[in-house]
Amino acid sequence: MNDSIDLAALVKIMATGLVGGAGLVALYALGLAGLSAAAGGARPGRRRLFGWFLSGTCFLIVVMGVGLGLYALLER
Repeated sequence: MNDSIDLAALVKIMATGLVGGAGLVALYALGLAGLSAAAGGARPGRRRLFGWFLSGTCFLIVVMGVGLGLYALLER
């Protein structure tokens, strides 16, 4: 192949893009499913508590991922 293309760096960039792009979207969707489970029943219990915990954790990770991306983009 071409000596000017670093395949290891290309693989790292693609993996980071997949995790940062599709992974954060999947976590956001899981957080929405957790909110649905938390608000979906008239009976309080473990399922409702687990839904709140799941959605809070997923949304926190998404916000941290977006913050990390902005930090990496804007750092000089």
